[in-house]
Amino acid sequence: MKRINRWSTVAATATVLAAGTLLFPTGVASALDPLPGNDVKTTDVNFQTSCQLIGPNRKPNTGTVFTGGATGTGANAWGVQIMAPETVTRGQEFTYRIQPDPITTHKILDDGSLVLWRNIRYDVDIPPGTEFVSAKVASDPTTPFQNTPTITRIDPNGKKDDNGSILRMDINEEGRPSDLNSDEALAFEGGHSNGWATQKNPGFLTFPGIDVTITAGNAGQVIEPTLRVSTSSDPDANTFGSADNFFRVIAVSHNNAGDSDTIVYCAPLDPPPSSVVGAVLNPDVLLPTVNAGGMPLTSIKVLDSPIFGLNGRVLEPVDIPGSSTPHIQMKDFVSGDKAQQWFYTSDHEFRNPATNKCIDVVEDGFDAGGQRNGSQVVLNPCHGNPGQKWTLDPAVTEDGNPGGAIINQADGKCMDVTDNVSADGVQVQIWDCTGAPNQQWNFPPAQIAGLN
Repeated sequence: MKRINRWSTVAATATVLAAGTLLFPTGVASALDPLPGNDVKTTDVNFQTSCQLIGPNRKPNTGTVFTGGATGTGANAWGVQIMAPETVTRGQEFTYRIQPDPITTHKILDDGSLVLWRNIRYDVDIPPGTEFVSAKVASDPTTPFQNTPTITRIDPNGKKDDNGSILRMDINEEGRPSDLNSDEALAFEGGHSNGWATQKNPGFLTFPGIDVTITAGNAGQVIEPTLRVSTSSDPDANTFGSADNFFRVIAVSHNNAGDSDTIVYCAPLDPPPSSVVGAVLNPDVLLPTVNAGGMPLTSIKVLDSPIFGLNGRVLEPVDIPGSSTPHIQMKDFVSGDKAQQWFYTSDHEFRNPATNKCIDVVEDGFDAGGQRNGSQVVLNPCHGNPGQKWTLDPAVTEDGNPGGAIINQADGKCMDVTDNVSADGVQVQIWDCTGAPNQQWNFPPAQIAGLN
């Protein structure tokens, strides 16, 4: 699959809730299964949308399309909740969920009533620097929809594309361009299907979530899931009234003249403050501004994996009574334990992300081969000295390989499990390289993890 690389880091303000808890503004709780692991977080992001309305006269207008947000009553206010791990490891396949908050539909015509919403679509981006695996609707809608949508991968023009950067939740619009002319034909020229649609008189709507499964890239990357937002290849996603906005619906209304359709495009934009409207000459000041809904919804740090050794135990720094320097020991593997994760840097260091310190060798005398056999391996502040630099046999990082040597560059000796003993808490040392099992290490991509 093609990787997506197109996002620069932008921070968004959000509220982190307890893992597995999805509390909607109206007090309705989601019954979605939690993610496994200890570092999963649920983040609630509330934001304002700016919505453009286009009726049969083709004249753009504005107005309230729905109410929602933190209070549940904000005009065109919305939000999402995203459930995702705080950290993953390089090459790890994992799933996160984007759950739109509930909203309440609002009538479009002052002298009429809302009949239904039809041809609903909701777009999110595939995070850059990742490899897309799959996406699915996380749950059936629980309030009045006629049908359940599916997820399609598309390009910025709205065309189905196996290498596209956007995921679209909708029905029966595969391959249809995202443009105003196409939407006007769908709304005003007849002969159309309703696509993803509500029942009549929809009122309160609880949307299904979107489960996105991807593979993490290199260690040091930060994965930032978003709604569909403006990028270099999709510049108009956050532009007011664009057919490329993350949300589009056709609202069917009724009054004495009969039924009429209104196309609605919504983007995560704050309108200019009312205090400056009409009081400034610079039109740029009056432009809507992108808010938290148009920025990363959460961040997921990509770490390297644990370093596996004898009998599947892993390297971990452990505090030793009476010593100010943690010692590297063999410990039982604990999934998600940051103390057991490592970055292998371009300077040939093993850095622990929990402390940003490096694996080092205690200077404990010398023999003919350099540092004495049995010199202990410890964790120290990174100084770039030769004792903190390690060369990896290619077999160390190859999938499916039984392992290889990790060699200290100061003296060419190998990382070694003391006395070839497999037990929790055994000290790691350096020793002349023998190729024995207690000198075989694996630093592989992580195993698959996802939603239950």
